[in-house]
Amino acid sequence: MKKKYSLKGILVSLFFLNSIIGISQSVGDIAFIAFNTDGNKDFAIVALTDITPNSTIFFTDDETNGSGGFDGSEGIITWSSGTKTITAGTIVLFTDIDHNTNLNFGSSIGSITRTGAFGLSATKDGIIAYIGTNATTPTTYLAAIQIGNANSELGPFDDDGITLTATGLTIGTTIAVIDNVASPDGGKYSESRSNKTVFSDYLTSISDKTKWTTTPSSGDGETLLPYSEEAFTIKNTNWTGTTSAVWNLAGNWDNGIPTSSSLVTIPNVATSPIISSGILAETGNLIIDTGEILTVTSENSLTINGTLTVTGELNLSTGSSIIVKGTATGNINYTRSLATTNWYLVSSPVVGETSANIITNSGNISQNSGGLNAIGTYSDGWTYDYNSTWSSGAGYALKKSVAGDISFSGTIPTSTVAIATQDNIADYNIFGNPYPSYIPANENADTTNNRLAVNSETTQDELAELTIWFWDQATTKYITINQASASRFISPGQGFFVKIKTGSGDGDFYFNEAMQSHQSVEVFNKSQNSRPEIKIIASTKNSNSYTDLYYINNTTKGFDNGYDSSMFRGGDTSFAVYSSLVLNSEGERLAIQSLPDSDYENIVIPLGLNASTNKEVSFSINHQNLPNGLMVFIEDLALKTITRLDETKSVYKITLESDSNGNGRFYLHTSNTDLRKGFDTHDYNTPIKMYMTAKRTLRITGIKSGNMNITLYNILGEKILNRNSFSNSTIDLALPITIKSGLYLVKLETNKGNTHKKLFIK
Repeated sequence: MKKKYSLKGILVSLFFLNSIIGISQSVGDIAFIAFNTDGNKDFAIVALTDITPNSTIFFTDDETNGSGGFDGSEGIITWSSGTKTITAGTIVLFTDIDHNTNLNFGSSIGSITRTGAFGLSATKDGIIAYIGTNATTPTTYLAAIQIGNANSELGPFDDDGITLTATGLTIGTTIAVIDNVASPDGGKYSESRSNKTVFSDYLTSISDKTKWTTTPSSGDGETLLPYSEEAFTIKNTNWTGTTSAVWNLAGNWDNGIPTSSSLVTIPNVATSPIISSGILAETGNLIIDTGEILTVTSENSLTINGTLTVTGELNLSTGSSIIVKGTATGNINYTRSLATTNWYLVSSPVVGETSANIITNSGNISQNSGGLNAIGTYSDGWTYDYNSTWSSGAGYALKKSVAGDISFSGTIPTSTVAIATQDNIADYNIFGNPYPSYIPANENADTTNNRLAVNSETTQDELAELTIWFWDQATTKYITINQASASRFISPGQGFFVKIKTGSGDGDFYFNEAMQSHQSVEVFNKSQNSRPEIKIIASTKNSNSYTDLYYINNTTKGFDNGYDSSMFRGGDTSFAVYSSLVLNSEGERLAIQSLPDSDYENIVIPLGLNASTNKEVSFSINHQNLPNGLMVFIEDLALKTITRLDETKSVYKITLESDSNGNGRFYLHTSNTDLRKGFDTHDYNTPIKMYMTAKRTLRITGIKSGNMNITLYNILGEKILNRNSFSNSTIDLALPITIKSGLYLVKLETNKGNTHKKLFIK
């Protein structure tokens, strides 16, 4: 159900606040690598850690005052980093900084504004980078550069002569003093940009003036700027396999275990690498040479922050994952294990796979008596023997005659996948995870960038319900997941159903590249909820079915998309239990219903049952976090019984005398009083009667003096009327004309107990 107050909005606000004040950066996270003090005046920095989207960093040519602030006599440049992450090693160039109106005034990434008299002197000057609550209130100093041989351009230093007072910046690491010539027109760091193990190692090298190229005052400083130079990277490291096959062991590499920025090559050597033992491996670029094999075993993962080039083999086992943030060249092999010979819903985690390859490489794909392969597609029903290329993002049904693996081979998708919906009318469509990594299904897995939320946005609102149905081959039933469900991720190679609505949207179902993540095998329903929940279970000798009730603040008794979900109608529903809406029901058969977490006494939930004649059906519940003292009852109107279900091992059993297919017989009550305690008839001289008079008047007789409450419910359990009364013996209650003809339940509550009766109102 939709929530009235959005946590998403609060988190977004906090995110932008953090970005504005620069919380993500700390001392040494950037460094100055070039400057030009003649002509239009320019400088450049390098990011030594990732800079988060929408960050703000300030630059000033003012001097510090020794108390954590500035003299206030010069100018400030405010830089906004932009909407994308700036990865470590990226160079950012600031041009024409003395000219607010110059067409070239700006930055190569993000945008800048200038206040005050910011400018670089042609003799001696300094620049300081910092973050703060605003431009004039620094909170953290990041880096500085002294141009020429006058450190005083930065402000006062401590007695050691190397620490800029009250800033945390130090000459030799976070302050570069470039005095190769007294008054340089320009300078740049000119040493290697790919020989370090971690980015922070570059700080010492950048602050060493002997590793800079400078131009004296008669030169052209602009020619030294890094207009087209390569970014900083981490040094190359090559697999040797000297010690073993273990990836995360330094002895198996010639230059250290790869990091997120390492340029990694796996040549053809005797021992091939294996990513195992719960490792999250990372590289910058990765090359797998011809003849070599890299294996990622189950529950392990690999992130490639740059490009992937495969001329050898890259093999991933079921439950493993790989994410490539750059481009990918060459095929990978992904296997998904099928533990039974039941049907599975599957998808291809690679691009370009075909049914013919799957049959050849996997083996044991089932066939029917006519020789049709058990590979099916769905469009208003199943069609089998699919024998073409598997579409990226599409779902399929597959069955093996022997339990085992299915094998996929193809390229890794490295961009957003949009697949056309299969119908333009409200109907079920089958899709599947297109990536060899996990993607979040609902907001408990990811608050904003989840499968349901993305495909319900304006212009992408394809879904009739914000619901996903997963096939559970173990129980041969569908599992219903919505935004109220516990955290759920979609595994590589997993298919699922959604329901597409008539009209709206752009006709495509989306999988965003940014959704990808690594998860362990415990990704399904891993979150713990503190909300009240009731799972109603109906069982026969051979079958089980259940429906869920969630009590959530700011939900309603009506239908709220994303928090109420229908049961899947595309499978076998000959035996099923479900609920209907408490308010404004139109015959929904709900697998999940979310309700307000208050007013439990007045919420009566209609239950539906599909079952055949002579079936013995048992009703039970699992519950958690119910308020203290709250009891749960099931009412059977046909047998006029009410049974408590929240006690340990409590069960209500019936044997059906006729087929059941709908609701109107069973109701679930939650109450702080024991609803099984009815009237003691010995307290009354005459029996209690409830009936309708000719004038649509409800008459109740046989009541002694006292307070009583009269409630009228329709057949769906909706409360239609509620009255309090005081009477000696007879009550006549005129019914409003808004109450339509039909079967109703009258509930009478007194201090002596409760009773109820079904009445037909004309």
